[in-house]
Amino acid sequence: MYLKKFLPFLLAFVLPIVAIYAWWGGFNRVDITEAVRGPYTYAYLEHTGDYSKLPELGAQARDLLKNVAHGAPITVLYSNPGLVNVGERRARTGYLLAADGAVRAPLRVDRIPARRVLVARVQAGHLLAPSRVYPALDRYMQARGGGIRMPTVEIYEPSDSPLRMGLLSVEMPLP
Repeated sequence: MYLKKFLPFLLAFVLPIVAIYAWWGGFNRVDITEAVRGPYTYAYLEHTGDYSKLPELGAQARDLLKNVAHGAPITVLYSNPGLVNVGERRARTGYLLAADGAVRAPLRVDRIPARRVLVARVQAGHLLAPSRVYPALDRYMQARGGGIRMPTVEIYEPSDSPLRMGLLSVEMPLP
């Protein structure tokens, strides 16, 4: 009897929310491995402040690159949000370029050399993926007596299908 009362609520509200969360990759496993990644050449816009503004800045960078061949979105986070005040956080966001890529101001170009890193990867929606990767990366590092080290490099490879989410890779320097 008791379940019969709540069944319509569960079917109408809870089940669709759980299904959407699953589709966005909310239950997908985060894989963490050591690897050599890079080198990367990327065009970026500099940001100081709240990291929640980075998607808007990324869209601006994409618009500025509309006549320039570019690759996947990249974000370099310099400040650990758990340790640095919101207004003082520093980051860069933009897009990967060919090694000889050239852009106009306000975009800048930088290069990240090849280096050994810890890579955390998850297949999830681009707004949900960081909330899956960073806690997993922090648990992994805490179990080894450390914590998240900055800067981290985020590269999001969008999916080619609307039925599957893209792949976020977060690269963290090894101790």
